[in-house]
Amino acid sequence: MKITIHRGTHEIGGSCVEVRSANSRIIIDIGMPLVNKGGERFDFKDYEGLSGPELVEKKVLPDVPGLYRWDTENKTPDGILISHAHIDHYGFYNYLNEDIRFYLGEASQRIIGLTAVFTSVKGTITNYFNFRSGKPLTCGDFTITPFLMDHSAFDAYAFLIEADRKSIIYSGDFREHGRKSKAFYYFLAKAPSGIDALLLEGTMLGREVEKTKTEKEIEGEITEITGRSKNIVLMYTSSQNIDRLVSFYRASLRSNKLFVIDFYTAHVLDIVKDYGKLPYPSKNFPNIRVMFPYWLSKRISDEGRQKLLYKFRKYKIEKKEISDQRKDIMMLVRPSMLSDLERIDSLENSDFIYSMWKGYLEENSIKRMLEYTRGKNMKFHNIHTGGHADLKTLRKVTQKLKPKVIIPIHTLHPDKYNSICDDTVILSDGECYDIQ
Repeated sequence: MKITIHRGTHEIGGSCVEVRSANSRIIIDIGMPLVNKGGERFDFKDYEGLSGPELVEKKVLPDVPGLYRWDTENKTPDGILISHAHIDHYGFYNYLNEDIRFYLGEASQRIIGLTAVFTSVKGTITNYFNFRSGKPLTCGDFTITPFLMDHSAFDAYAFLIEADRKSIIYSGDFREHGRKSKAFYYFLAKAPSGIDALLLEGTMLGREVEKTKTEKEIEGEITEITGRSKNIVLMYTSSQNIDRLVSFYRASLRSNKLFVIDFYTAHVLDIVKDYGKLPYPSKNFPNIRVMFPYWLSKRISDEGRQKLLYKFRKYKIEKKEISDQRKDIMMLVRPSMLSDLERIDSLENSDFIYSMWKGYLEENSIKRMLEYTRGKNMKFHNIHTGGHADLKTLRKVTQKLKPKVIIPIHTLHPDKYNSICDDTVILSDGECYDIQ
């Protein structure tokens, strides 16, 4: 078995791995980079005028023979595994040859489809197989067993991959301090030890000074703020960070406040509620109300997708209602909603909770939002915990799996893996590693 990490040996995001057996070939993830070569956040708008081959030439797309729809000279891979629905793991999926089958979780597929409607990351997956955690599947020579993992993305997986009497594990993105820690412990209990190689993410390496909080601790901190607040509490987090949304929702119950979300977030929760006992706008969760941001609503309506707007109209809350009941409301916001906030009365001296990676605070859109909150004399709170494993958890995985070698991926610090395992193989992007 041979492994080539086309992207991800020395960066976080943009993951793409190729695994070859004697007769078969699979790809794991086809992610969009998070940053460009200058270290600034990657923006695909800078490359929109380029053709697919030009994107490969400029190393925006990884150079993988037979992977793309314009490459008719090389044999296509037998399949592509998508570990989870974060764009740094699937964002270039719309360039792939349509003959390649996608293997991914059902919830991930639905979230990717919803993201294509609400964001600029477009594409449709029509050739697919929805796997289930712990259930082996076959693709070419490979036997692949997906394992559901605890991560900030819903429906995230690691993969055990076996062929040619060899076995490797691709960890994907994971942690053990979220609300799905049982999934992580199931993985540790069921995944085999003594594997030939472990492709291990190391997002948090180099950030050891950051305290790893559990989601229950996050919920407690939010509840403390909402419980003493005398005005509306505004919150900014990812609409796809389900664990965090649950933390906010539970804090709203404990504080006896309405939990107001926008209709995009409502659609996300409407998907994931099919896979767990999760809150969503319905008669079963009467304290959840839905706000319809002007610009997003206009765009969705202009595109002829009125059904998306109408689905949650029974749970709509008007901006006047928000103004009148602001002391009893927690509301999710994002930078694109500043014009909507201007139509809500008396936001001065309220609380603003930022619950995302602190690196995003340097982005212009978020700077504008923070400038707005300062203008309203809002109190800023940074309450967050990462979606990735800390050093303790990385060591726990390594001690259980006892891999012959560890291969760093999804990390800025492959040199720090020697604190996890002595048998570390640091690759460069595009370098092939032959498992002996």
